[in-house]
Amino acid sequence: MHIGLLSNDDRLIDELTNIVFAKPLSWRMFESAYDLRHQVREQSYSHVIVSDREMAFGDLAECLEHMGQEYLATRIIVLLSNYHDAAINEKYVKMCKLMQLDYVLPGRSTAVIADHIRAWVDGTVTGQSQPRATQGKIITFIGSTPNIGTTLAAVGVASTLALETPGKVGFLCLNLKSSKLHRYLGRNGSFVTLDGLRAELKAQSLTAERLLQVCDQPKEANGLYVLYGNLLREQAEFFTPAEIVHLLRVARAAFDAVVIEVNSYWDNAATVSGLLEADSKVVVTTGDITHFQEDFSRWIRQVGSVFGLNPDSFELLAVQTERHAKPSEFTLSDIRKETQLHLIGHVSRHADALALCNQGKLLELYASQHPMHSEVRAVARKFIDYYKLPRKLQVKPATWVQRLLIGKRAAT
Repeated sequence: MHIGLLSNDDRLIDELTNIVFAKPLSWRMFESAYDLRHQVREQSYSHVIVSDREMAFGDLAECLEHMGQEYLATRIIVLLSNYHDAAINEKYVKMCKLMQLDYVLPGRSTAVIADHIRAWVDGTVTGQSQPRATQGKIITFIGSTPNIGTTLAAVGVASTLALETPGKVGFLCLNLKSSKLHRYLGRNGSFVTLDGLRAELKAQSLTAERLLQVCDQPKEANGLYVLYGNLLREQAEFFTPAEIVHLLRVARAAFDAVVIEVNSYWDNAATVSGLLEADSKVVVTTGDITHFQEDFSRWIRQVGSVFGLNPDSFELLAVQTERHAKPSEFTLSDIRKETQLHLIGHVSRHADALALCNQGKLLELYASQHPMHSEVRAVARKFIDYYKLPRKLQVKPATWVQRLLIGKRAAT
């Protein structure tokens, strides 16, 4: 097995050649793009690893296109860096997807990159460029601030998707540090939580059938599958990005749509990987200026850009809004102007929300007679329309004239 590596990162080279790979491999270190493009002809390579730091975007695209056409048997992976602006990073990702190339997203540590490459070379994971057209879409919810109602909004959208579409809808609680969903849904007996799947995630052996089996299926929302979050808070940092990515890709195969909630703080693998893998990213905030200005800017704009996430790729959902704002209070228009994001909807402040959560009756918030129902349904329907998800056939009740005619026919 011959592997070519175009990178000037000495730490990564040392990690790959001296630590990660226990078995001897034939390595060739390329010093430049010219060296890669012209000297690769001398020997066939099973794998080629290319860092985007070594050439400009146009040169990289031309080099990869040439190699893809000339060396069909060679697998290529591109290491994307955070040396570029988030908008530029999106160009690199799009290029890799269009060329059907594997890639590693920005913001990964040297050890994580090396581990991903090991799994890629060994064939235990597939690249991130695999087509997703026939797989379930992932919608990730993150709060700008903890404890503002992100869970209520996310579960509401998931349960509405399950009620209005004929497919399977999954809700995965990936809040590794403060999962309370089992309490909100009144589950006090034995149930499987995310930490109960650690062995399967670590071994990359979780299957779609197994995931469906361990999920809870609330009778109030037919078609909704719920995986409860990690209850071992002291082990939150033990989850690795590879484990979370494996879970999400299995979820894509198991469900037609997947809604996940991640922690507001970006110090864990689930938050970062959950956002990087998402098809839609929804940031939830309130009318508190410290939430939609300070927290939003520090997390979404500042930290998110480190991982190659463009802040403009997020959708905005405002919660705890007042129907009649006072002159001294900030409005939805103020929140939209400050964040410069597309406002996908809002959820008002409901006086009975906390009481219903404490009683384990969260799903009653989304019943048709509750005011919150129309608010979360409006958000869910936007995703249904955007992803062209099929809708359940709605049977309209017969009018009194139709019932009268039916009765006459039955009588004769």
